[in-house]
Amino acid sequence: MAIGIDFGFSEVKIVQIEKSSGGLALQNFGRKSVIDDLSKFNPESIGKSQWTAAIQELCRDLKINPKRIKNAVSSISGSNISIREVKTLDMAAEELASSLEFEAKKHIPMDGTQPVLDYHTLGSDPKELDKIIVLLVASTKNIIDNHNETMKEAGFKTGIFDADPIALVNAYTNAEGKTPEGADVLLDIGNQTTTLVVWGMNQRFFTRELSIAGHEFTKYTAKANTVQYDEAEKIKIAQGLAAVGEAPSEEGDDGKFRVQVAEKTIYTKLVEEVRKSLRFYMKNSGQSHFNKIYLSGGSAPLPGLQDFISENLNIKVELLNPFKKIENVAEMDNPAQYAIAFGCALRGLEKK
Repeated sequence: MAIGIDFGFSEVKIVQIEKSSGGLALQNFGRKSVIDDLSKFNPESIGKSQWTAAIQELCRDLKINPKRIKNAVSSISGSNISIREVKTLDMAAEELASSLEFEAKKHIPMDGTQPVLDYHTLGSDPKELDKIIVLLVASTKNIIDNHNETMKEAGFKTGIFDADPIALVNAYTNAEGKTPEGADVLLDIGNQTTTLVVWGMNQRFFTRELSIAGHEFTKYTAKANTVQYDEAEKIKIAQGLAAVGEAPSEEGDDGKFRVQVAEKTIYTKLVEEVRKSLRFYMKNSGQSHFNKIYLSGGSAPLPGLQDFISENLNIKVELLNPFKKIENVAEMDNPAQYAIAFGCALRGLEKK
């Protein structure tokens, strides 16, 4: 049995799974708001105490005793971690670790503490036989320590820490398998950031954090409808993209109304960022075939979002259901929002 915990700025989510005769079975799942009064939501004020309280309350709701859980895996957001596919000479483990630490320092924002890294060898480079391809994951001691303290204060023992993009890929792979041709695109739309991952069996691994996500959707909806943040959140969930419109024409200095180019909505800006990321990937990998986009996260099922992304990028888009091949799954709203928590729980089952 294992538990996965997703630290969101809007909600924390927990998924509890176990191995069964048929594969995997869902034991428990749930989510809890990090802040009670949404009208006072301020992501900059959310920290250890809010996450600890939310996790503790959710554990009580789900009748989970953290002290009895051996395999608890929590995820660190992609904005606090660097994940890169690196090509390096095939060398002994100690030499490789030293070489990768030097590489990691070039990519992670240093905060005065030493880098913490892990890596997974993907295999030999097909073009250069003396080199290997490594997936490098790096953060800093300060970030890891703060995350660990939150888990401990919530009652859990020190466990495995995963990264959002890795947990997302594990959830996707378990549900959909590995695509042998081309690559799939994963978009986990959280509260503060959207995690983009490009992944294919024979393609380069690529991930990027986009700053446009659920919080920006809500703020834009509030402005477009002249309402407060908490009311905008309700409108966003109910109406989705229909809740925001084009900018009206403006009156010029001469008193005449001028034709104004429609304002780019926040959703248009998200699609543009995705397009830029995919173009960058194509340029650096030579891969130009994307099979499908899978959406996950709290904002994944917003009305109109799937069609909007599909039409603008000319790619088929669907919601990722991480519980697709899992037994004992009850009815739930938006299974896609549990993708990262589920991916963490999968990692917990692998712990020895």
